[in-house]
Amino acid sequence: MAVALGTMRWGDGPRKILLLHGISSNAAGWWRVAPALAEAGWQVTAADLRGHGTSPIGSEYSFDAYAADVMALSSGWDAVLGHSLGGAVAVTAAARDPGWTAGLVLQDPALLLPEADYDEIVAVLLADLDGPATEAEIAAESPRWHPTDVRIKREALCQTSAAVVRCTLEQNAPWNLLEPSVALDIPTVVLGSDPDEGGIVPVTIGEWLAGSNPKVDYRMLAGAGHSAHREADGYGAYLAAIRTALEWIAGQD
Repeated sequence: MAVALGTMRWGDGPRKILLLHGISSNAAGWWRVAPALAEAGWQVTAADLRGHGTSPIGSEYSFDAYAADVMALSSGWDAVLGHSLGGAVAVTAAARDPGWTAGLVLQDPALLLPEADYDEIVAVLLADLDGPATEAEIAAESPRWHPTDVRIKREALCQTSAAVVRCTLEQNAPWNLLEPSVALDIPTVVLGSDPDEGGIVPVTIGEWLAGSNPKVDYRMLAGAGHSAHREADGYGAYLAAIRTALEWIAGQD
C-alpha cells in the first residue's frame, strides 16, 4: 500500500520535474538544485521517500513499494531526477508505467550493488545512523560538501532509522536493476559520478547501457563524488550537466 509522501515545491513553470533523493537523505537536500530549476522555468517537486524526511514509515521497503509511493504523487512528469536510491526508484516506476515521465536523469544511480560488497555497504550506511553522525563527523567524511548540505544531511539522518536502511538493502537483495534499466523506453541520461571520487556507476556499465539502448545516454561527471549536488567546489559543473541532460531529453521528443 502506498504511503502519502511529504513534498517540497518550487516554481510554477510549464514543465514539471520530480526530484528523488538517495538513502538516508531527504527532499531538503535539493535546496540548491530545485530553486535553480524553478528559475529556469520548471515546476519542481521534491519528495521524501517512505521512512525518510517527513514521510511516514512503510510496512516494506522494496523497489516496488518505493515506486508505488512516487507514482501516487502524479504522472506525466516532463522529467524525473533521481539520485542513488532515488535513481533505482525512478527506474522501477518508469518500467512499470512508461507514461509516468517523459524522461529520466539518473544521478549516480544505485542500479547494481555487488553481493560481495553488501556487508560493507550496510556497515557504512548504518555507521552514520549510530548516534547519528554529528555535523563535524559528516564534514570530516565529506570535506567537499557545502556546509548547508552537511547540516541538512545531519537532519535527514535524524529523520530516518537504521531499520529503514537495513530493510531497504535486505528486501532488494540481490540489488540489480540492469535489466529494467537497459529496457527503458524513454529518453534517459545516466549521469555517473567519477569512480575515482566514489562514484558507484562503473564506466563499463554506463557505456554498456548506452550502447545497448539508443534512448539511454551515459555521461561521466569527471571529478564529482557520489553526491555531486552537495559539493561546494564542483557544483557549477554539476548543475550545468543536469541542465544539459534535461535539454537532451527534451530534444528526443
